Amino acid sequence: MNVRDQNTESWLEISVILPAEYAEPVTHLFTTYGDGRVFVSQSGDWDADDVGGQANPSDDVEVFCYLKNDDTVDNRKGMIGIGLRLMSELTDVEPHRERLVTADEWASQSFPTIRVADRITISPWSLEDGLPRPPENDDVHVYLSPGLAFGTGNHPTTRLCLKGIVEDADAGKLTGARVLDVGCGSGVLAIVSLKMGADEAWCLDIDETAVRAVQNNLVMSGVSQRAHVLSGSVPHVELPDIEFDYVLANITSRVLIDLADALVDQASPGGTILASGILAEQSDAVIEAFVKTRRIAISESRQDGDWVMLRIVKSNDETKS
Repeated sequence: MNVRDQNTESWLEISVILPAEYAEPVTHLFTTYGDGRVFVSQSGDWDADDVGGQANPSDDVEVFCYLKNDDTVDNRKGMIGIGLRLMSELTDVEPHRERLVTADEWASQSFPTIRVADRITISPWSLEDGLPRPPENDDVHVYLSPGLAFGTGNHPTTRLCLKGIVEDADAGKLTGARVLDVGCGSGVLAIVSLKMGADEAWCLDIDETAVRAVQNNLVMSGVSQRAHVLSGSVPHVELPDIEFDYVLANITSRVLIDLADALVDQASPGGTILASGILAEQSDAVIEAFVKTRRIAISESRQDGDWVMLRIVKSNDETKS
């Protein structure tokens, strides 16, 4: 089937079932040739850091990716097929499945409740069901519209950022902070920041679907009055003339390299940039791009499997040398 003959407002969904220990390399494959929309599913509620505490590496998970239906989709689908065939030399991999997902179907997809960083519970919800009930435990609860935008907390890049936010919140560094979330996806990073002490957050994304989703997610999670959502990236003419204590950028290595100067511009002197979405093999290039701004220090590089998050601190000297 040539998917380009179908409705252009659609995505090609590719999914494969395989042992959990191989989910990471398949996620890498899907991220490389997909559109950044990668999702790992396991039955029932689960802990993204511990897979529920009950699973073992041989338990099966299903990994999904989504390819925008455009002129490149057939080539990218072919490269994914080659990668999965190579993976089948290492473990039992069921034949992958493909289906077209329309815009309406995309909006109705869901995901299991997950728990991240020992205290963040992320659950699907829809405003059509009213506002969520008050939580029954002390976790930070985040409610996200199912299917509308990438970023449910189960991907290593998101987990790395969430853990960094929790650690800074526990140290009191988020209290009263102004946060900018660039490439916000579902808005989960901004939402958690607001729930853990930040005063205000601005969310940017170039995907109009994500922009709509974030607006709903902020309402459902009870933080919409302290948040602002804009379509686009940095620099952005509608951003206020302020500098941000935290700039969150869970995007891709290529975009981080392209936006390094603009991201540093948005941070306040002494402010923090959490840059994630970086494959380990690409981290040196991302570091080089930020170092070239001559206005930052890399204070930490943290890794989860093949993925890296950089903690970058802007110099207190605002003069660009």
